[in-house]
Parts: sequence; structure tokens; C-alpha cells
Amino acid sequence: MKKMKFRFFLDYEKEERWVNEMAAQGWHLTKNIISFFVFEQGEPGKYIYRNELVVGEKKDYKEFLESINIECVSKFGVWAYYRKEAADGEFELFSDATSKINYLKSISRLFIPIAIFSILIGLLNIYTGLSASPATFISINLGLLNVFLGLLMFVPIKKIQKRKKNLEHDLHIFEG
Repeated sequence: MKKMKFRFFLDYEKEERWVNEMAAQGWHLTKNIISFFVFEQGEPGKYIYRNELVVGEKKDYKEFLESINIECVSKFGVWAYYRKEAADGEFELFSDATSKINYLKSISRLFIPIAIFSILIGLLNIYTGLSASPATFISINLGLLNVFLGLLMFVPIKKIQKRKKNLEHDLHIFEG
């Protein structure tokens, strides 16, 4: 049996926790497109899931993951979901603080320009709408939506920056 769920997350770690809670109940992720998740019923707790921002095709990385029994379940855009059987033990895609910090930086490098671009396009739409354009109502509303979505993206960016700062602090403490 399959089921589809819609969930919108601003925090990729909360999203990953939710997918793992679903897996613990016997619902295993088979596909993820934007905020739509498709699950297939199976053995509760059989898999552990991790998600990751993946820019570009990295054949060596994919082969490495497969060699340690990690399967790519779903990839949409730049986000991928991986799973491994729980019987094989816990797994992390980033095993040390330095790689986690670099990963968080790559997420920020993607999200910050998109957020700024969205805000600028929104402001341009608002300006166009205010300059007596025939599509005033549509232009202003699209502009407001773009600005809102751009500003909304700063919520996960701020969380990512906080996580990165905490990791850097911890790394500094342990390195002395």
C-alpha cells in the first residue's frame, strides 16, 4: 500500500526526522517532490533516512555510498534522500564537524542568492504594478508574494548559520 503526504518544512533536519518517524511506523519513503512525499508500507523501523543537498552529479560519491549499502531513494532538484537498513547501524553523511560546516556553507551559498533574487524580483513587480501598468493588481500581488517568500527563506538560512556557528565553536573548543 502507498500513501502520499504533503508537508512543508523550512528546516531540512526536521524534515529528515519526520521521514524517519514515518519509517519507524512502517512507511518507507519512495519519492519526494518539493513538499510531496510518497511512502510505501513495509516493516516498521527497517530503514534510516538522511537527506542532503547535492549539487551536480558526483559519480564517485554515489559509488562510495552504494559500496557501504546506502541507497539513493529519491532525488528532486538539488535535494536527495538516502536510506540504509537500520540493522546495519546508524549512519551519517557527514562524519566530522569540518565536513558538516562545509556542507552548511554550501546550503547557505545556494539559499542566500535565491532569497535575495526573489526579493529583488518582488520589488521589481511591485514597482511595475505601481507605475500604472494594466496588470497592476497581479503585478503588485506577485511582487508581495515574491518578497514574502524571499524573506521566508531567511528563516532556514538563520538556522543554518546558527548550526554552523555552534559547530565552529565546538570545533574550536576540541582543537584547543
